[in-house]
Amino acid sequence: MACEEEKQTLTPKEIIHEKFGAKASYRIEQVQASSPPKAPFFYYRCHLQLPEFSVVSNVFKNKKDSEQSAAELALEKLGIHPQDDDDDDDSITVEQAWDDIAQRLKHIFSDKFLSADHPLASHIRAIWQRDGERCGSVPVSVISAFDETIISRCEVIDPSVGSDPVLAMSYVIKAAAMLCDYIVLSSKVDAFSRINPNYHAIVKPTHVGRSVTFKAVYIRCTIDGEEVVEPITLAVSPGQYYLDVIAEKLGLEEGGLVLISRTVGKNCRVYSAISKLKTDNSWKADGKRPVAESSHLEKTQNAKASLVCGQDVHGDAIVASVGYMSHGDLEHDDVTLKSFYRICCGVSPNGIYKLSRQALIAAQLPFSFTRQSSWRGPLPKEILSMFCRQQQLSEPVFTISTTPVKPLSDLLRSFKKLKDSDATKYNEYNMKRRGKERVLSSGYRCEVKILSKSQDLVLDCSPGKLYRKEDDAIQNASLKALSWFSSLFDDLDADAEQPRYTSEDLDWMFERNVMIRGAFPSSEKKKKLKRYGGMYGEEDKKRVQTIQNGFLVTIGYSVSVEVDADFSKNGKGLREVVESSKEMEFEVGNGSMNAHLESVVTQMSVGQSACFFTNMPAEELVIAAANDSVRTRSLLSGNE
Repeated sequence: MACEEEKQTLTPKEIIHEKFGAKASYRIEQVQASSPPKAPFFYYRCHLQLPEFSVVSNVFKNKKDSEQSAAELALEKLGIHPQDDDDDDDSITVEQAWDDIAQRLKHIFSDKFLSADHPLASHIRAIWQRDGERCGSVPVSVISAFDETIISRCEVIDPSVGSDPVLAMSYVIKAAAMLCDYIVLSSKVDAFSRINPNYHAIVKPTHVGRSVTFKAVYIRCTIDGEEVVEPITLAVSPGQYYLDVIAEKLGLEEGGLVLISRTVGKNCRVYSAISKLKTDNSWKADGKRPVAESSHLEKTQNAKASLVCGQDVHGDAIVASVGYMSHGDLEHDDVTLKSFYRICCGVSPNGIYKLSRQALIAAQLPFSFTRQSSWRGPLPKEILSMFCRQQQLSEPVFTISTTPVKPLSDLLRSFKKLKDSDATKYNEYNMKRRGKERVLSSGYRCEVKILSKSQDLVLDCSPGKLYRKEDDAIQNASLKALSWFSSLFDDLDADAEQPRYTSEDLDWMFERNVMIRGAFPSSEKKKKLKRYGGMYGEEDKKRVQTIQNGFLVTIGYSVSVEVDADFSKNGKGLREVVESSKEMEFEVGNGSMNAHLESVVTQMSVGQSACFFTNMPAEELVIAAANDSVRTRSLLSGNE
């Protein structure tokens, strides 16, 4: 008997189980209601831990819903959007997407949605408690940031909306034009109000809320284009809308003028001023994006804020972890200087590796992959996938080839070398090192391509070297792509003496349309070339390396910041431990260890200890690593 096989739709939790199995760990937390009735009433929040990251769900009335919510958030971070059979994004046309956005907007402003267990519904309920004209006026930025259905439909129209929240807002405004008899766009701010609302359906708060105070980070743009990062404290009074509080801190009149970024770090978002969009009908006929006419875009780009969220940010910005949960309570967490700089560090490939090893100062992203058994931390392929998801890029595309081809490094040797003397020293060292390597006549070669969400080419990395194992070829290609991406970031997460790839190492790369927001090519190029000469020139002649490259070493270490008595206010020498580990494994010779540390370790024997002084890394990196970031920053600024 023949039967037709039906396609089953997997729940978010089932998809997570398929991908991670036992590596996915769920932990349920009980959350007591803010104002419990006579009998205690609890909600549930789920903490989901995956190998690469963790997520925390919204609060729900039952445990299963909290688990599904956590799994859904994890899939969102992974760039996976599960859809029902009848609601698959791949089968939705652009015209259908526009209709879906309009219908979703109508539902959002319906009486039924006001009582729904949804974060956006909690926003709307809070908005109805505002005073004056702002009462019931829902910012477009809130809708485009917190409603997953609208976000997914905007991505059907243009996949790049994930990195352009203003574009997403313009699509929502355009779709709302179909509902001109139901909702209206404010003439002052980008916010919708319902025409003739049913005031009886408005959900009033069941209890008087409490004041909420939390820490955040303010990124101030200065006249010279630099950003000043300052810790701030925000307070939200009972009945006050938290977005209005953030707007006031940014110097804006109300929350409808605040641009909300996608989620970064642990439930953090970047808040900044948005451009005022045109509200006439001139753009509706051709469907083009409304043109910004506000002076906000004339402000200096906030490179640090743009880097953190992967979106263009102009002017001052606030990084905060605050938002409404499904049941209506305002959840918040402190964003300190330490947590902020850890977010900054985790944006780059080098920083991702440092954080994964919990050694921001001692560890570095290796510049070579020898074998999987000696590699410590996430593999290069995993780091590359994680980086692409963070930067709103498509998953890497790997192409394996086994045809013997003359290594491109042979061709590159004929290229004109840089005349910088230190660069020449490094190249000579590098050529000698390559000369000792055994060149395979056959094996595996891997090419990796990185594409944008719109399938535009970002990077094509084609190393010429052959490897005996297919996985070695994949990991090395991934590592070289990561090294190229690392060059786009500043030196926040880089060690002053850390070797980097030259053209000899990379063999060949082709790139176009790099789309990394707020990240700029390093201005330290000449200095880095000089560092190569210092690392591989005279210093190698002076020291005797007792541990050979390729060996694994286990060390215990501590890194301290010391202030000389002559530079401290009280005239005493000060010291603060910023990073330590009782046991850490490193592979010698592949760049996984801080260069100064490796130089000392490789001259030691088992059981020996040593103490040495070196130049301080970037201040932001030290603060990100420090246990007491406030005291450490005070030491570095000379205030103690």
